[in-house]
Amino acid sequence: MSAVNTKFITDIASKQIKFEGVNQIDKFARFFADLYRIDLFKPGLDLILTKLQEKDLSFEIKLIKGWDTYMGCYLTEQSRVFNKIMRTFSTNISKKIIIKSFLHNVMAHEMAHALEFESGISLENSGFRKAVGFDMKGRSPELLTLKSQTKRLMIDALKQYPSHQFLSELFARYFELLSVSRDVVGSGDFETSDVADFFINTTSYIRNIFNPSLQGKINTKIASKTTEIVAQVRILNPQIKFQDKVNSFHKKRDGNNKSWSSNVKSNSQYQVGWKKFQEIEEDKK
Repeated sequence: MSAVNTKFITDIASKQIKFEGVNQIDKFARFFADLYRIDLFKPGLDLILTKLQEKDLSFEIKLIKGWDTYMGCYLTEQSRVFNKIMRTFSTNISKKIIIKSFLHNVMAHEMAHALEFESGISLENSGFRKAVGFDMKGRSPELLTLKSQTKRLMIDALKQYPSHQFLSELFARYFELLSVSRDVVGSGDFETSDVADFFINTTSYIRNIFNPSLQGKINTKIASKTTEIVAQVRILNPQIKFQDKVNSFHKKRDGNNKSWSSNVKSNSQYQVGWKKFQEIEEDKK
């Protein structure tokens, strides 16, 4: 894999990022570029760069020492500004992403919260609740590593949040789950396709509903330039974990891949259910 040129990201982000302590803009740019390995992330990452360039968003890096429950957060602060010439008040919204640890999943999680805000769409009314519900209700991934991470991020972690934040957290944690895949970090425990195959309706929602809502807000020059970054950051032949091989061997040995066939049928049924829901919603319009 050729070296990744992160100068484009650095030039945009450096003016809108504040470091508490040592300036690590190069490391920030490398981690940001790594997330372009997920095709589904590109519109969102492009919009984050657009907002940084427009000075409509900022980052604050406050790296922590020791244990902390919250590794980052997304903040919006609304204020009223008086225009002396027009003699009118206008509303100004300050938007900031705070990162407390340089980890791909922390960056992906907090940027997802920012993107939800920037999209202007309701996760409830636009179908996200239905999509993630079809994927998760009464189901769990067969791949043990993905099953463990899904339970940790999307079930257990939600217990510390009030119910009105569940949808936003599930949304951000879906992005987080993708960001710890082998396609991003190389040595991850599962591939992006494993996540997409299980969360088939959620993935469809992001690709066909959420991402299109961002397109009109993205600077076209940024979108074109980052296409080069996408080509540079590709990981070829991601590492295959030994446990994945063991799981695959046992699946083939037990009943001629019966478990895999059953899983495909299950995914198909849930996707059909999601499509029917979308058709009903279209008829209402």
